Amino acid sequence: MNPYHRFTTRLTHKLGMGTWQFGGPNFVNNKPTGWGHFDENVAIKTLLEAIDAGVQFFDTADSYGRGLSETILGKALIQRADNQCVICTKFGNREIQPNVFIQDFSAEWLKECVHNSLKRLNVSTIDVLLFHSPPDNFDWVNYDTSVLEQLIQEGYIKQYGVSSKSVYGAKAVMDAGFGSVVEVIYNVLDRRAETVLFVHPKASQYDMIGRVPLASGFLSDKYLQNMPTFSTDDYRSLLPQRDLDWFVQRVRDLAFLSDLEGGITGAALNYCVNQPRIAVVIPGTRDTTQLHQHLEVLNTSPLSAQTVLQIQKSVPDVPDWWKPKP
Repeated sequence: MNPYHRFTTRLTHKLGMGTWQFGGPNFVNNKPTGWGHFDENVAIKTLLEAIDAGVQFFDTADSYGRGLSETILGKALIQRADNQCVICTKFGNREIQPNVFIQDFSAEWLKECVHNSLKRLNVSTIDVLLFHSPPDNFDWVNYDTSVLEQLIQEGYIKQYGVSSKSVYGAKAVMDAGFGSVVEVIYNVLDRRAETVLFVHPKASQYDMIGRVPLASGFLSDKYLQNMPTFSTDDYRSLLPQRDLDWFVQRVRDLAFLSDLEGGITGAALNYCVNQPRIAVVIPGTRDTTQLHQHLEVLNTSPLSAQTVLQIQKSVPDVPDWWKPKP
């Protein structure tokens, strides 16, 4: 990969924005896979304010609301024609009949998805194209990348890589030397990337996107006293009870962060943004209130070494049931 095309050379800071929430209510195989209702006008206003405030990196996917998230982002981008945005989208989910999806990473489907995404996004080039949550044991060594390299030569994409289900799937991508971008789970509750990916011998060859930096919204002061409740069209409503309980207890173990600037949310973003191996962090941002809260991290000093150590001691690891079986 020519270093000139690495999106990191274009970023002025590491705070990006995730747009899964702008896919609205979405069901796959009769299960919610979205974040529930949203207001399109608020969404576009939030995106425009983000662009105007200097946010450059926007992450989306063709499966977020069956293309709706890309469409909403495209409506904002066309209003800021002179933007310096870096657009990352994903592909790999194909609807074979109403409400029934399969994963398809074939060359034919890849090309079709790229051209459909370009239209929805109102752009001529996708800066980063990611395979969307393929199996962790996907055979990257034998995947024919010629279609991807052709799309780069034709100017339709600039980089490609994988948004992995887990850090172990991302490690397999890096072991195989596939692409130049990995999008990985990274937050103060789940820091496995630090020991699995950041020390990988090929780490410097990859731009690492930190996803779910706020642990799907759990890293918030509001859960220090209250238990979360989710609407039936919010994918979190299907979280197993033991996962829900673990999230809430671990957030309460981090209650000391609520005394810092920006509270737990601000400290959590601060932790990720100041990780040298992370190229950009993509918190989901539903409205302008959340946007301005997130932007404050750019004006906040990095967490002290003592605070980082306290985080590590308070939440030493993820639950055993999240880890692969020996």
